[in-house]
Amino acid sequence: MKRWHHITGIFVVFYLAGCSNLQPVREFANASAELSGYTQLTNRFNTTYERERLYISGPVDVSAQANDKKRKEVYDDLLKIHGTATLYMQTLARLAGEDTYDLSGEINGIAGGIKAHPEFGISKTQVDAVANISNLISRWVTAGIQEKAVKEMVREGDASFQHLLDGMRNLVRLYAKTNENEKRTVLGFFEIELIYADTPKDKLLATLARIHEDSKRREYEQAQSFFLSAEQGIQKVSEGHTELLKHLDDLSGDDLKASLKALTKDIKSATKNVQMLNVS
Repeated sequence: MKRWHHITGIFVVFYLAGCSNLQPVREFANASAELSGYTQLTNRFNTTYERERLYISGPVDVSAQANDKKRKEVYDDLLKIHGTATLYMQTLARLAGEDTYDLSGEINGIAGGIKAHPEFGISKTQVDAVANISNLISRWVTAGIQEKAVKEMVREGDASFQHLLDGMRNLVRLYAKTNENEKRTVLGFFEIELIYADTPKDKLLATLARIHEDSKRREYEQAQSFFLSAEQGIQKVSEGHTELLKHLDDLSGDDLKASLKALTKDIKSATKNVQMLNVS
């Protein structure tokens, strides 16, 4: 019995050592998963018309409603892209020793895949990437903690994951462009209307309008900075996954640890910025 306890103790030591060696991988994957869930930006993109409808009319409003319909139609697929990237990194974190995730039921949330939406920057490449990653997650989501599994998942998933990140970058750029267009529309409204309200009898109305205009200007500028942070964060996730692929033969090496530590810090900073966005 004592011999058995001794052997068991040795296995526990090796297990804990393995988890410790993969800690930088685990922390990078956790941080990447959190950033991948930046649905605040997607939600803001989805509610563009709700904000701009107060400042438009006529043909411009008709066009805006048509764009709103397209955004609503693609919204579920955009959330699946978030979900796929997040679940991939959560699965990787779990294989590297993370024990706080129960992912057994999460795969249902990304089932069914997505459709191509070229005007939103989502091509067949991203459609295939989501399908490939979903299949990969299905194979590994219930696997035990093991370095071999981490290596195999990274090796098999890198190409598709990079394509998925490309699609996410395209989306963030589209969100930023849409934000700029909304900014021009709304601030253009104030620019024109304030010309006619700049009379003594309308002084109070003009003052209130200028205060509101200034508030909207700050809102759009702040949102633009969040889009930039998200794009930079996605780039860091991409670089980190490339580093993992490059160092598959030595996941506990000092070079990889240093790289992942720096990238994880940058990703956390980007996530913190993105999470400051208040969707309205």
